[in-house]
Amino acid sequence: MSGCYAVFHKQLGDLLLLEPALARLRAHHGGTVSVLTRSGHAPLLRLMDGVRIQRGLTLTPRGHLYCFDPLNKSALRSLLVPAAKKHCILPEKAEAAWYHGPFFGDLIAPGLEDSYVAEYFWSHVPVPSDGPFRPPRLTAPPAEWRPQSVGMEPFVLLNPTSGWRQKNWQPERWAEVLRALHAAGVPGFIMTSASTDWQIQHCREIESLAGPIVQSLASDTTLENFLWLCARARMVLTVDGAASHLAAAFGVPGLTLFGPTRLSNWHFPTKKNRALQAATDKDGKARLRNLTAAEVTATAEDLWASVANCR
Repeated sequence: MSGCYAVFHKQLGDLLLLEPALARLRAHHGGTVSVLTRSGHAPLLRLMDGVRIQRGLTLTPRGHLYCFDPLNKSALRSLLVPAAKKHCILPEKAEAAWYHGPFFGDLIAPGLEDSYVAEYFWSHVPVPSDGPFRPPRLTAPPAEWRPQSVGMEPFVLLNPTSGWRQKNWQPERWAEVLRALHAAGVPGFIMTSASTDWQIQHCREIESLAGPIVQSLASDTTLENFLWLCARARMVLTVDGAASHLAAAFGVPGLTLFGPTRLSNWHFPTKKNRALQAATDKDGKARLRNLTAAEVTATAEDLWASVANCR
């Protein structure tokens, strides 16, 4: 029985970070990796080689199943899949519930600590490796995923929100950075966001302060549109979230702002992909408000210079 099953129901960026582990499983099992995940994540899986989404009832027996999250839904779906051996790989042993032992014959949870999430999962899938770790990568989205309102002119993508409000950076500081970059010759900016009220409002404030240099598509994009924009941008500016991981996987230069999230877990540094971690307050918690516009502008301008020199 070639191929295997993988189970994962967390967010989009987290799923992307599984790509190296899925590639390792595909190489070992010699067939397609069928992923049981949120149905809305299907466009992302289309951009991973040898991976497909598994919808509906899972009736085809396979030798192995690998579950990568502790959610109840994932455990239940894993239980129902016809696989001879079932493995569960978790970042922390404390995440395991009482049922993980009976459901899975193999529970792997040595602890994430300072490891990069993608490398952690890649390292701990219990199959031989055919080479060293490499960060996540995706194929280019098809042309038909381009938003109708976007032309073919060069642009920088700004994605200033993630799933957590505490990761927001002040709108006036984003606007200051955008104006400075525009004055330095950076082309126009396209802004994207998810669709909750606070995310849309945050983008409206940035748009009103930055002026016509920003084309806001906040809440007006499908996942296919978002993937195309991340892949086609000349540079991506974002807070810690899916846009950061997508830019890196498409080989697009990006700058990510980190507040309370541990940078070592969620960022793989390269010349093209840089990050700024906010300073901590007296309580030991890093907050984005501690990042100045001058710091972000200087790093973004330096990154843009390296982009322009590679043209």
